[in-house]
Order: sequence, then C-alpha cells, then structure tokens
Amino acid sequence: MRSEHDTKLSWMFLLLAITVTACSVGPSKRAGGSAASKEDSSRNVSAFTPSNDPRKDLHEALEKLNHAYPYRLTEVSSGSANGKEIPQNTRVVDFAAADRSHAKWTAGPLGNTEVITIGDKQYMKLNNGNWTEGAAASAVRREGTAERMRDLLAKVVKDVKYAGAETVNGVACHAYVYAIDGELAGQRWAGTGKSWIGASDGLPRQIDSELTTSSYQAKSHITYEYNVTVKVEKPAM
Repeated sequence: MRSEHDTKLSWMFLLLAITVTACSVGPSKRAGGSAASKEDSSRNVSAFTPSNDPRKDLHEALEKLNHAYPYRLTEVSSGSANGKEIPQNTRVVDFAAADRSHAKWTAGPLGNTEVITIGDKQYMKLNNGNWTEGAAASAVRREGTAERMRDLLAKVVKDVKYAGAETVNGVACHAYVYAIDGELAGQRWAGTGKSWIGASDGLPRQIDSELTTSSYQAKSHITYEYNVTVKVEKPAM
C-alpha cells in the first residue's frame, strides 16, 4: 500500500510535470552547440495568433520559456489524499537563466524548502535547516529527462481545444482547454486543464489544472511574470 507521503509526492510530481516541463529542459542550444547566452534574454517579442493546431500552440508557448529569462513562476496547489486535506502549498521559482534558478516552497508536502541551481551546482535547504551542496543534473540529463516527460505528457494530455480570447491579470490572452487522462508517476490520472497564452508575445501567462485518482485530488494554479528583477546567488553555507 502506498504511504500518505508517497501519495503526496506522486500528485505533486504530476502537477510539476504538466505545468513546467518546458522550464526544466535546460539550456537551449545554438548553432555549434553552445548554450543560450545572455543575449537570449533580449527576446524577440511578436504578437501571437492562434493556429489551427491547438496542441502545437500550447507546446510552442512552453518552449518559448527557454528564451524568456528572467521570469518568475508562482504556483499555488492544494488537494486531498485518502479523505485527508493536504495543506495548501506555494512554490515560487525565479529563473535568471537556463542554468540559474531559485525555487522556494512554503508549507505543503515539502515544507519550507529552497533549491538554488547555478551551473553545475545545486544547493538545497530542507525545512529551514542547513544548506547542502551537490551536483546539478547535467544539461544532457536534463534534456533527456524533459524529452521523456514530453513523451509521457503527450499520452495523458488530450483533446486540446482553443477556448477564445480572454483577459488574465489585465493581459490579453488566448485560452486553451484540455483533458488529462492516462498513467503517469505510477498512477492513473483524470482531470482538466486550462492555459492562457499572451496575445502580445505568445508566452504562457497562467495554467490551471484539476486532477483526480481513486484516492486523491489535486488543484494547481500557476502564474508567470516576465521582465522581473531576479537575483540568484550562492547561499552562505
């Protein structure tokens, strides 16, 4: 039987996978194999017009995150497992570059946790404890993991449809809805999702999802902020 701890981590894994797969792809490659450089942060902004392929629109919007630095992702998630409520969890991630980020979780299954990634180093602090240093996943490993996750998500995200023009947090967007149905992280999931893509730049602005299995439910609300001031530095060990 799965423990409550495993259950919590499982539904969190699915929420993270569906909403931020593109965020974990790692450095985008230029001709000649070099990683995305600082000049990529001055991204070319162009208006977004929905195509006749909603799934493609959604995929390309997430891929644009690889050139959108700096930006901030904020997720509020909640749920229940085996009839017990899971405390609301807030996760804020500042992305300064493809290999430079600072994530903070408050409350929820992971408690008060911070993870800083700078190049090939990763620093972690669990439940307000001491910082520990380790090796970050290599670019090759990150890319391989993201590719596998894309394959998995292609199987569970279904029936993507364009839902029309809507305004989110004062930003003109195009909305997309989809169903979630399939096995991921060792569980059978079903649910719905809705994503908003900025009309002026084609970037994700908000992603909402609701997921269920036979024993637990989860909700996730993610917002994105761009051109924000972020500072990602090595912590005092």
